[in-house]
Amino acid sequence: MAGVGGDAAVALVYLREIADVASRNMRCHIVTMLAGRNPTRRNRNIGTAKQGYRQDNRHVIPTRHEHLFAFQCIGRHKVIRCQAGSVWVNFIIEELSANCVHSCTVDDVATILSSIPASNWAGIETIIFRQPTRRQATLNSVWGRVSYDGAVFNTRNQVVASGPMIFLDAVDKDMRIRRSTSLGPLDQAELDRLREDGHTIERVGRTYVVEVTPESARNTQLYRTLLHEVGHWYDWLRNVEEPCRRGEPYHELEDRYFARPTAEREAFAHRYADNLRKRLMDTGRIPSSR
Repeated sequence: MAGVGGDAAVALVYLREIADVASRNMRCHIVTMLAGRNPTRRNRNIGTAKQGYRQDNRHVIPTRHEHLFAFQCIGRHKVIRCQAGSVWVNFIIEELSANCVHSCTVDDVATILSSIPASNWAGIETIIFRQPTRRQATLNSVWGRVSYDGAVFNTRNQVVASGPMIFLDAVDKDMRIRRSTSLGPLDQAELDRLREDGHTIERVGRTYVVEVTPESARNTQLYRTLLHEVGHWYDWLRNVEEPCRRGEPYHELEDRYFARPTAEREAFAHRYADNLRKRLMDTGRIPSSR
């Protein structure tokens, strides 16, 4: 009986040791789970930008200064001063890259500006025929833009021009624009405008391919883009410059202007350009020959 009792005590001690080991293992397992680490799982960040993948080759538009937009930096250029109506305008013409053209001439733009009421574009004294880089043309291709205020710098960081100005970008002779066939109302309207300007549009699978020629680009930039950008400036004059002259705070007017939805501002510029284009066509001022 004594031997049996001794064996039972040994067995009880053994069971307690097993229970302690199991308890410690369970606590370690719980701590591991709470820490969220499982070394057998693959890191989900491998091969992603979060881990740095391809961060040394980001497809972005570089600028010489962080506080400047790409269009504010121009290369070699010449300046031509020309009269548009009663206003003298500086035309800055940037040197072209291979296979690119400025679809409009200085006389073309001066003639159109002369046909627009001077009060609609008062303050604009600079037109820039700009040559975008290949990367800019790929990532942010535009026909033109308006700058409400600011400056343009050359490669030596010297100011070439300042104040409000209109930019018209050079186009590649073999330029093709690709658009998805899944278009919203605004994109469809823009495609119809391009077709009306003489661009050839072909559907290839699920993509519209727009073939641009120097002639069709001239129609777009001279009879639509230029008028559109003047429309933006006229909108700015009505909502910012004129109230400011009456004593309202400039910065508040500026903030209120840019607080308006982009679609609203674009719709105004489109209406302005369409109405003015129709009036110029009715009077025979456009289209014009080179």
